[in-house]
Amino acid sequence: MTIKTSSQHVIQTVTTAIFIAVIPPLWAVLSPKFGVETGAVALISAGLFTAKGNDPKKALPIILGLLIGIPWGMVALKLTALPGSPSMNQFLSLCILGAVSVLVCGLTVVGWFVDATAWLSGWAITILVLGHETMTSWHWLPLQLALSMLVGVYLIGVGGVVFNNWFRKYGNN
Repeated sequence: MTIKTSSQHVIQTVTTAIFIAVIPPLWAVLSPKFGVETGAVALISAGLFTAKGNDPKKALPIILGLLIGIPWGMVALKLTALPGSPSMNQFLSLCILGAVSVLVCGLTVVGWFVDATAWLSGWAITILVLGHETMTSWHWLPLQLALSMLVGVYLIGVGGVVFNNWFRKYGNN
């Protein structure tokens, strides 16, 4: 099977590979040096940005969704910890919060400004990261999640698009 590719596609793929080979590893190495323990969340957030089309115009709704997902995940974890069956509490909180987020984005103007997929992703990321910690030890973790999400969408995601556009414009001279 032969895949036909244009030279522009090859150049864009190579420049993307170079960018991804440098920027995310730099974040992974440097973020712990200034106290950010959630560096991998940047890669997940960049992946979501890419899956949504690598369009810088979509960055704001994506980041808003991811950021709203942080308190949403915190609420889910707090509801799970209520008295009673943790499994039932978790089931009910996930059912209710999941449905509410989809309804809010689908039936109100919030959906014009907030990406529902990103909201659900931010919620899941938060549950994954904070769910392994006691609530009393969360401290700065929610802010670290927010920073990592911002780095993922803007530095890695949008930055990669800008780098590709710059290289396309100036790299062919």
